[in-house]
Amino acid sequence: MKIRKQSHSEMLFNWTAAFILLILGIMTLYPFYYLLVYSLNEPLDAMRGGLYLWPRKFSFVNYRMVWATNDIAGAAFISLCRTVIGTVMSLLTTSMLAYVLSRPHLIFRRFFNRLFVVTMYVSGGLIPYYLTLSALGFLDTFWVYIIPGLIGIYNMILIRTYIQELPSSLWESAEVDGAKEYTIFFRIIFPLCTPVLAVVSIFTAVGQWNSWFDAAVFNRNSPKLWPLQLILMNMLKRTSVATSRDVPLPKDVLVTLTPESMRASITMIVTIPIILVYPFFQRYFTQGIMLGAIKG
Repeated sequence: MKIRKQSHSEMLFNWTAAFILLILGIMTLYPFYYLLVYSLNEPLDAMRGGLYLWPRKFSFVNYRMVWATNDIAGAAFISLCRTVIGTVMSLLTTSMLAYVLSRPHLIFRRFFNRLFVVTMYVSGGLIPYYLTLSALGFLDTFWVYIIPGLIGIYNMILIRTYIQELPSSLWESAEVDGAKEYTIFFRIIFPLCTPVLAVVSIFTAVGQWNSWFDAAVFNRNSPKLWPLQLILMNMLKRTSVATSRDVPLPKDVLVTLTPESMRASITMIVTIPIILVYPFFQRYFTQGIMLGAIKG
């Protein structure tokens, strides 16, 4: 097979596009790299500036400061638990709702679809929401992180649209073999939805991992249930993190810390886990997000 040679205009376009994408990539990645370099440098030396490619005085003192904070390990465990449990349960319940709303024989299917979409734009307000959770007994419990957010309407729309794109012969053949709805969903539909489920799991996991507002409002009387993000945000709010009483570090370490270096190290701590997980789902991301948005 003869390979067509690219014209000069095509080559110019390809090189220009590659150059622009390279610049955009550097502009996107360098701020994270700069924070990493800054957090790994000795704090007082970092204030002099001039850190661009690598640390001038390598030091882990910023990370020692963060992990020496009381209950930081427990907060990290809470964040991990809410991310894993919340993602799994939300994925299951949202996909089940999407499956039900995708079935053409469902009575009032169009009404229910529109009703759920309305909730994306109309909220009951924070105070009624708080009172409802209080009446249900969710305040100052771990489950306030999980139960209220089980259903994500946007994620449901993605999964529902993906299911609607599957051939109807799958249901027909399964029904002929005597399969019930639960069997069809768990053994046929759910495994086929892997790409869009991977996308939804990323959205849900990132939202759970980064969330702190629900803990600050609904679990404010239970510090042992605070996630890592709330603990770190409180550290960022302090005027002088280095003088905190709950950090048992030597005096020579305390005087070298700066708020800027602490912000850099805290940002890296909450960002790196998501960056490490994303490559495992990246191959599903483009396919899932495109197929889940073909039609509404």
